[in-house]
Amino acid sequence: MEHDVIILYLIAGVSFTFALFNCILFALKHGKTMKTNGMIVSIKSTNPTNEKWRNAKLAEVSYLVNGKRIVSKNRIQVSLTSEIGTHIPIRYDRNQPDKIYSYSVKRIIIGFLIGVGSILIAAFMQIH
Repeated sequence: MEHDVIILYLIAGVSFTFALFNCILFALKHGKTMKTNGMIVSIKSTNPTNEKWRNAKLAEVSYLVNGKRIVSKNRIQVSLTSEIGTHIPIRYDRNQPDKIYSYSVKRIIIGFLIGVGSILIAAFMQIH
C-alpha cells in the first residue's frame, strides 16, 4: 500500500510540473501569439501506425497569416483520429509566423486536476 501512495505522489508531482511548465509558457507567450485555424498537411507517428497504445501523431500544419500561406517549421501533437486535411485551431508566434505552439489553458487545468486528484487519493489511502 505504501508503494501505491508513493506512486500517486509521483504522479501528482509530474502533473503539477507539467501544468506549471505550460502555465509559464502561456504567461510568457500570452499576447505574443495569434490564434487561427490550420489544416494538417503532414503527419508522423511516434510508433507504427497500427499501434494505438503509447502512440502519438505529430502534425505539420498549413495556415494563413496576413494573406500568406505558411507551413509550420515545427510539429504539434494531434489526436490519433486526425488525418491529412483535418482542420485544427492553432497558435502561432507573431514574430515568427512559421512557429506554432501547443500549450493551452485546458492542458494547464487538466494537469492541476490530475495532481490534486492523485494527492486526494493518496491521502485517502493513507488514512485507511
